[in-house]
Amino acid sequence: MSELITILSNGEPVFISQLKTRLHCDAAAVFEQLIALQQQGIQLEINEQQVKLIPQLPLLNKNYLAAELSNHQLFIAAVLPSTNQFLLDNIHQLENGAVCLAEYQSAGRGRRGRAWLSPFAGQIIMSLYWTFPRTLDLNGLSLVVGVAIAETLTQAGASHIQLKWPNDILLQGRKLAGILLEIANKNNGLHNIIIGVGVNLSLGKQAQHIDQPWAELIEALPNLDRNNLVAKLIKNLTNALKEFEQHGIDENFRQKWQSIDAYSNAPVQLIGENHRISGVAQGIDSRGYLQLLTEQGMQYFNGGEVSLRKTT
Repeated sequence: MSELITILSNGEPVFISQLKTRLHCDAAAVFEQLIALQQQGIQLEINEQQVKLIPQLPLLNKNYLAAELSNHQLFIAAVLPSTNQFLLDNIHQLENGAVCLAEYQSAGRGRRGRAWLSPFAGQIIMSLYWTFPRTLDLNGLSLVVGVAIAETLTQAGASHIQLKWPNDILLQGRKLAGILLEIANKNNGLHNIIIGVGVNLSLGKQAQHIDQPWAELIEALPNLDRNNLVAKLIKNLTNALKEFEQHGIDENFRQKWQSIDAYSNAPVQLIGENHRISGVAQGIDSRGYLQLLTEQGMQYFNGGEVSLRKTT
């Protein structure tokens, strides 16, 4: 169905007869695929002769983004399996700061291998390639990305934006955005990191398929400008990465984190593959580790394969 979405992605009406030819199938098979897209939450206008895709929000403006982000190598696609994977696959051709954006990804993934659902033009779906010296400790990097996203949304006028350690962005306690960091293999003597970011802007019917409390930014910013937000986010994220390279998780950053920590001083459970640890969240240390006050005293945890839950 990715091929079908690609054909429809410019938002112009397409004849069913054209789809039959390009997809090498009969009309029944075309309509079967169209119905499947609608069931996924993709908005379509369909009649017996034509079909038109209705984007959730205005499409990415390539000219505007190229002008605003002229210092970045920029890749913008209608449909990709995954923006992270695109950068990983093209790592040897990338400049530091390269950005990949998509309207829709068919095989997006989140932390711990979870699928990341994608409406068409209803999210910020982006990945950024960044390098750091090999000597730099990368602990806490996902926190830096999270703070940059939160600050961008707040600057745009959204309120009630908070962070959940290690890498979820919340709106009124519900998941608004997520982060996926991946290490790329490039023989250049540096840390090569792909930073994937997904922000829910307007999900529409796609939200029916989400299995956790979710939020969309139009709740807080009903007149949001997606292109402007993308440009500001990339600029803020770039600045945050440069600052992290210079200062790491310093006291100034820890105060920023603390001010928007959704679980600060809350009773929580830290859930791993084979264990659960209860305690009271006490913010982060200078490595970006979670500080958890337990019956055995203060314990420290990095991101890894753990998740955090509030308890009552």
